[in-house]
Amino acid sequence: MLFGKAKRLYQSHETRNYRRGLQLLKQAAGLGFVLAQEWLGAVYDYGLGTRPDRRLAFKYYKIAAEAGLPNAEYHVGVFFHDGIAVRRDYRSAVTWLRRAVKHGDGTALHVLAQCYFYGRGVLKNENTAFRLEMKSASRGELEAQFSLGVCYSQGRGVRADPRLAFRWYLTAARRGHADAAHNLGVLYEHGRGVKRNKRKAEHWYERAEKVIQGELIFQEPVLRKKSIRR
Repeated sequence: MLFGKAKRLYQSHETRNYRRGLQLLKQAAGLGFVLAQEWLGAVYDYGLGTRPDRRLAFKYYKIAAEAGLPNAEYHVGVFFHDGIAVRRDYRSAVTWLRRAVKHGDGTALHVLAQCYFYGRGVLKNENTAFRLEMKSASRGELEAQFSLGVCYSQGRGVRADPRLAFRWYLTAARRGHADAAHNLGVLYEHGRGVKRNKRKAEHWYERAEKVIQGELIFQEPVLRKKSIRR
């Protein structure tokens, strides 16, 4: 009941309700409700009704992760990967990401794929990375869809195919991915994977710039920590 009330307060998207929501989450967590622990991780991670505190965020994410909640497992993996509030540890990151993947987290698939691309915590294997990205992209993960465009463009883990690169860049660009939009402009400008078209190239270059400047905003369905583009 406490968690349900807190959830409604946060879903109102009114910042004046966040402080009350935070207090309810703490009460629910104190009674051992694991989902409240995960939400507390997000509250301290993003500063919703309180100042951001990544150490507290990690603490609550880890409690929820140890209980098997995939979104919390994903976040613990990202914290270890990026060295947020904890010493960077790629092996631990991979361990938690694999747990999240096992429990069905599509975003963890993408981050784990990046670990295989760059050999972080695992042996470098671009073929495995590509397969993981494909699974993640098929579940709607935006960064994975962009990454597939890169894979097909550069021949990473798969034979280069400009047409498939164009298809995946287009999928990601339509959802508001700035880099994908820019790369579409490049493909149109040089006629790679698509017929050369200067007007469309300019269109996608402009669209990429508008996304970067915040003039175009796309709402993703799940609040996620942005990570692992490099």
